[in-house]
Amino acid sequence: MELKIKQEEYNALLKRKEIFAEVDHDEAGTPSRVDLRKAIASKYGVKPDSVYVIDVRTKTGTQNAVCEVQVYDDQKSAQSTVPRYIQTRNLPPDERKRVMEEEAKKAEAKPKVEQPKQKPKEEKPKQETKPASETPKKEKETEAK
Repeated sequence: MELKIKQEEYNALLKRKEIFAEVDHDEAGTPSRVDLRKAIASKYGVKPDSVYVIDVRTKTGTQNAVCEVQVYDDQKSAQSTVPRYIQTRNLPPDERKRVMEEEAKKAEAKPKVEQPKQKPKEEKPKQETKPASETPKKEKETEAK
């Protein structure tokens, strides 16, 4: 796996480096997010916990993957900024499975709130309509004058 940095920008507001990289993986399939995290962390000299792989795409028939990666200055800013599902995706498979099971248990244990039942709408009685021939015709005021 060969890693080439295509674009790198520092976002001071979010305290992170936004990196677009290309990965050549000639002899294997698309590298896992865990492997990419380790490679980026070693290249930038940070802990893998502060590296999040947002997207990995390999075009059909090629051996190159384009990756979007975010490297945070500290773990606290990463926890508050990165969506929970991205954090879960970047975990090793066994740990990811454990986290997803815990979240499923929490969802089952949480009682569902019952919404109050709505009263059925009362139907208004239909007004009887008379055929046009039975309705009295109004005389125009101009004709009366």
